[in-house]
Amino acid sequence: MATTPFATYNKLSGTQGRDLDAKLWAALAAKHPILDMLSRPKVNAVKYEWEIDVMPTRVYTATTGTNINGSATNQTLVLTNGANIAVKSILRNVSRATPVGTVKTDELLEVTANNNGTLTVARNVGLPDGSTAGNGSTAHGATDQFEVVYQPKLEGSGMEENKYTDVTLVSNYTTTVDFFLSITGDQKASAPAVAADSLTNQVQKCMLNLANDLERLFFYGVINQTTPAGSSTEVRRSKGLDQFIALSGGNVDYTTGNVTETALNALIYNILTNKTDPSDKFIIAAHPYNTRKISAFGADKVRVGQDVTKWGRTIDTFVSDMGVELPIIWTLNIPKSDLYIIDMDKVSMPVFRPFEVAEVTYADDGTDAWRQRYLTSVGVKVIDPLYSFGKLAGLTWTA
Repeated sequence: MATTPFATYNKLSGTQGRDLDAKLWAALAAKHPILDMLSRPKVNAVKYEWEIDVMPTRVYTATTGTNINGSATNQTLVLTNGANIAVKSILRNVSRATPVGTVKTDELLEVTANNNGTLTVARNVGLPDGSTAGNGSTAHGATDQFEVVYQPKLEGSGMEENKYTDVTLVSNYTTTVDFFLSITGDQKASAPAVAADSLTNQVQKCMLNLANDLERLFFYGVINQTTPAGSSTEVRRSKGLDQFIALSGGNVDYTTGNVTETALNALIYNILTNKTDPSDKFIIAAHPYNTRKISAFGADKVRVGQDVTKWGRTIDTFVSDMGVELPIIWTLNIPKSDLYIIDMDKVSMPVFRPFEVAEVTYADDGTDAWRQRYLTSVGVKVIDPLYSFGKLAGLTWTA
């Protein structure tokens, strides 16, 4: 019998009998720009554990228990996920103007105590001209957002005070994918051109199907909830981008229902005002139904090209109102209901097992055919999914 495809791969050394990865991945990515952009680091672990940066975001939302709203002197501010805000930090309301004093300067608040996100704040610590210490603005709302202006440290403070929490680990798993080629014994015995034509056709179709599978895995992979590592009855599956970002607290707009310049700018604004480097490489990925809507933005205002031999209009890059440029990539592997803003510096498709090939002939098992199976195992890695990505969800569309 032919050797199984597992036998030639050495996981510890990362080697195998034939170097297939470089050629096959290049062919798979040739017509799929998103796959081409994804890095493919090697991983030597059965279980993937991704590092997720848990440095506090700059912006927090007030919630139940807050009593500074409508009051100039109350001092309780409860912030969702605010447990990591350091005492002595200076805060400011970013949901509305909170004027104090003659010159109507926005109120600054000082955190004097933090009990797991329930903050005690000193009011009006900026003390602009015409205002009184401890008397702030009455304009704060019960669910407003507050940003950390800065976090000063006490002189002589110890190294452990308000220490930075480095990372947490989030698990994901791999998915095995393959394609299969086969020609009959008579085809193989025919003139070389006949067998070659059949194989060329099979390779083209199989590679196209595999590339689509990988791209759909990247966006919509779904991890098994009961036995994610796989079992005799469950296939091991990798979590995809959507399952990472479509969570409570994620940057998902599910209320607008349409692709608009305002909606895209709002998602990008949320990304940049959290903790994402604006120099990262961002893209917009969507179904062509929605990228065509972007090409129609400002049709009455923007003139593109004056080539007398061409007619038409397309927009291949969206420039946000904060100056971030995002190439627009359409793919049929995203449904019309979704549009994604992706930080390509924070996603990858790690290769757990490089492409391997097994060849089985008539001499191996008596089947009148020549067969090859190509197989690989990959996963999806997403860093800072709630902060560095955006999604327009629930978009309306017609068939």
